[in-house]
Amino acid sequence: MSRDSVVEIFQGKLVQWILVPGLIMTVILVSIVGLNQINTMEREIVQLSRSLSRNVEFYIDGAEDVLRSVAIMSGDGDVHSLRTYFSGLHDRFGQFDRLILLDKNENIIAVAPHGIKGVDFPIRFSGSEKSKRILTSPMISAHSGKLVVYVSIPVQGGGKLVAELDLGALQKFIYGFLSSNRIIILADSYGNLIVHPNRELVKIQANVGNLDIFKKSLAPEEVEFYRAENTLSFGRVVNITGTGWKLLVGCTAYYLFQPVIALGLLIGLLVVFFFMVLLFALKKEFREDVVTPLVGYVRKLSAVAKGDYPTSASQESGFVELDELGRVFDSMAEQVRDREHDLIVSKSYFQSVIDSMPSALIWVNEDMDVCQCNNRALELFDLDTTEIEPENVEVFFSGREDIVDVIAEAKQFNSPKTIERTAISEDSSEMFDITAFPLRGFEVKGVVVRIDDVTSRVRMEEIMVQTEKMMSVGGLAAGMAHEINNPLGGIMQGAQNLERKFSPEIKANITAADEAGCSLEAMQAYLESRKIRSIIGGIKDSGMRAARIVSNMLEFSKPGKDVVTTVNVHDLIEESLELSAKDYDLKRKYDFTHINIVREFSPDVSSIICSQTEIEQVFFNLFKNSAQAMSEYGFSGTKPHIYVRTRSRGDSVIIEIEDNGPGIKPEVRKRIFEPFFTTKPAGVGTGLGLSVSYFIITQNHGGTFTVSSAPGRGARFTITLPVQKDRF
Repeated sequence: MSRDSVVEIFQGKLVQWILVPGLIMTVILVSIVGLNQINTMEREIVQLSRSLSRNVEFYIDGAEDVLRSVAIMSGDGDVHSLRTYFSGLHDRFGQFDRLILLDKNENIIAVAPHGIKGVDFPIRFSGSEKSKRILTSPMISAHSGKLVVYVSIPVQGGGKLVAELDLGALQKFIYGFLSSNRIIILADSYGNLIVHPNRELVKIQANVGNLDIFKKSLAPEEVEFYRAENTLSFGRVVNITGTGWKLLVGCTAYYLFQPVIALGLLIGLLVVFFFMVLLFALKKEFREDVVTPLVGYVRKLSAVAKGDYPTSASQESGFVELDELGRVFDSMAEQVRDREHDLIVSKSYFQSVIDSMPSALIWVNEDMDVCQCNNRALELFDLDTTEIEPENVEVFFSGREDIVDVIAEAKQFNSPKTIERTAISEDSSEMFDITAFPLRGFEVKGVVVRIDDVTSRVRMEEIMVQTEKMMSVGGLAAGMAHEINNPLGGIMQGAQNLERKFSPEIKANITAADEAGCSLEAMQAYLESRKIRSIIGGIKDSGMRAARIVSNMLEFSKPGKDVVTTVNVHDLIEESLELSAKDYDLKRKYDFTHINIVREFSPDVSSIICSQTEIEQVFFNLFKNSAQAMSEYGFSGTKPHIYVRTRSRGDSVIIEIEDNGPGIKPEVRKRIFEPFFTTKPAGVGTGLGLSVSYFIITQNHGGTFTVSSAPGRGARFTITLPVQKDRF
């Protein structure tokens, strides 16, 4: 509901009591004067139209009377007598430009002046109405160049006497009544002009038959408003008896109402002036005693509403009630200021507590709209402010129907619901525990969603499980390696002895072959024919491969024996990349040189103390695995990439090696560091590359080695190495 101020009410009342009645009286007075002006002008127009119409009728009737006189003066009035009398007739009657005599067949038999020759008569008389006395519309005479009409009377013998009547005298008479504010228009039945205020229109014989007032049937003495040429006018149309002509007499509406408008403006200005004088006289006292104190209260209230509390006391007033109101307001403003200060402190305290929490907190109202969150949620969801424009949870957690369902269940069953170890979006590799619990004991209902980042905990649990597993496997691998070494040594020694026993370069072999009754050359041919040498070579190759596996297994149980030294991490990475670039597997058709290497090295990375060959082996394994994976299973984008990043964190150096390859499935990622686990076909990989690398980083160098990946989004291996290691 809208309310008005005291000033507006005071001014409104003055307007109601003084200005409105004054303006109403002005309108009534102006209306009376206007109606009187209309009546006066109407009488004037009626009188003038009557007078002019009669004069037009007299002019036409007078022309007919003259023609009859001509017929009488000629004698008995027949055609033959008129023809004889015609030669000097024109000079006696100046209102006629020409006189024309027609026989009963309407042929021209006499013209005055100038006889019949050179007659230029625009009327075809044949078939014309017998009773019509004006034969044509006004036109410019070809004989004299004047505006004329043709008038006729019958004569004895069946002929006609036709006169070319000059309208100049009639025009001159009518123009005598014209003034700057008066309108007089005379036109024939077709609208062709005879008289018009604009005489140029008469000269070109303009047509005004489209005027609405000419088309209406008006009652006698009736005068009305009409519009012509975008101008409102007031006038009356009179039909000239016996001619079909129409006479319009009127004036412009501006001329009609000009005195009324002037009078209305004068009276209105007087009323407004009187109102303003009275308003200022009353308003001064009212403002000082009532309005000014009230305006002061309103301004102080506005300041309080904005959080700005004035310290000065309210202005005194001449009214006891207003003084009491001022004192009450000052007391109230002080109390509100103190309470608001307490609320701000309390709100800031609780908001600081909420914002300091490592968990992301999100409030969902009863309509399932996300409304508010803390600073951790701002970072997690990339928001601008903790005061969120209400947004439906389905939109806020786009693509995560399981989270929306948990929030809905918590609201529906009024009990906490939890999702463990999940991502908040498809693009995120971080893991979160999400708990939704309903608000209780508060007027505002809804659900609070708590999101805890458990990525480190999950990774640590995986590392702990992996470490325990690797420690157990390490002890087992060491024992197995020692047990396998003994029979493996016998196999390798036996294979070497077989080669020596068949060698033609040893003299004892030749002697033994001769004693057995066979030549060593024949025996060599037999060995080649049966491919025994390749079998022995296969035994040696298999033994060497088994020896390498045993050597790798021993890495699980003992630290490396390489010399440790201070190494620049960036130089070590570059050497590993150079070594990887030289590695080309023709059979598996991967070429490291076709991969785009993106280096994102931090300039503040320190040198570390490590076993250069072991760390180089780790980098080489990772680069080679990425190249093989992208070669066999493809990559995202237009070209394969390997991103190598370094940065410092405290006393450690972090190295990240990431590719845009096919990624790693979750079930594979959990077992990727297990010894002998491989996704490659049998005989292609040993499954020890990443296992050995893991032990080199964690056991030999006291660092950490983790992997994060998802199918289709590549893999990222993160290595953390201490800058110095005490054990070295």
